[in-house]
Amino acid sequence: MSQAVEQLEVEAPEEWLNIANEHAYRQGWTDGLPIIPATRASVARFVAASGRAADETIGILPPRKGKATIEAIAVNAIMAGCLPEYMPVILAAVEGVSDPRFPLELMQLTTNPMTPLLVINGPIRKQLDVNCGTGCMGPGWRANATIGRAIRLILINVGGALPGVYSKSSFASPLRYSFVFGENEEENPWAPYHVDCGFSANDSTVTVFRAANYHNISGGEGVGPDEILKHIASNMPPMFGAGDGAMLILGVNHARSLYEAALSKRDIQQKLWELSRVPVSAFAAAFSHQEEQAGRGDGKTVWRTRKPEENYILVAGGPGPQDVYVAAGMPQTRVIKQPAN
Repeated sequence: MSQAVEQLEVEAPEEWLNIANEHAYRQGWTDGLPIIPATRASVARFVAASGRAADETIGILPPRKGKATIEAIAVNAIMAGCLPEYMPVILAAVEGVSDPRFPLELMQLTTNPMTPLLVINGPIRKQLDVNCGTGCMGPGWRANATIGRAIRLILINVGGALPGVYSKSSFASPLRYSFVFGENEEENPWAPYHVDCGFSANDSTVTVFRAANYHNISGGEGVGPDEILKHIASNMPPMFGAGDGAMLILGVNHARSLYEAALSKRDIQQKLWELSRVPVSAFAAAFSHQEEQAGRGDGKTVWRTRKPEENYILVAGGPGPQDVYVAAGMPQTRVIKQPAN
């Protein structure tokens, strides 16, 4: 690609960007959106920002078994519109998704729309202007949008998960463009997620979850902790193919209300585990049997998770009686290693 772009810069500078984009699209290098063509100079800047050697391999990505080298990651980060300083976050995320305990090969090949979800914690959120508050899962923030997009392009171009070729997701999902947010630690009355995992509050981390959906839960304000949690649990039904975890992203209003009612995150996990159960009569017999075999049922009811701690509790977003439920689990957390200045 770089040779073609360099030639176009000489022969047709007024058209090279459009031509480069069309070429990238025809080659299957894009997610369908326009890209920033990588040049030798821009790749060198991004590699330098990583503080690592260009040929160092961070992980092997299925199904192609492609080597996610620093240079390959840099090219995709550039195409996604990232800034060079985002490289340490992207590298840590690639480390997470390439961990053998993370179900990346299944995610790359399945007919299910599952996708990586990245949660960013620690001081780097402020350094990179990662959105953690109002609109944190929507448009308008370069870091959120482009870091997630870089991961998707890496999964396509290094891993080989070309839609309709190796990636067989029947409908796919808009979450596959980018699914990134920072935890709102400043308005979280409890310890942030990465501290719960044993990291220091001063550590910057990225956690990669296997995620299958997004569901906004609206309402339940001013009715007390029991009613708030019942309202949330009623929007967390058991789901086929999403039984390995449930993420509840509490908005700041409900987080404050539950904290002021003296509930810990462990209390919330336990109550949701007890409340988010549905009688087997609501499901097909085969599904109920499958969930019972997986430890998420007792023949009478089907449970959302096997155990309370598989309900992951985070705080994000802005004011309002809103929460978000994501069928998400199997997290891999990595410290974001920033190069020395």
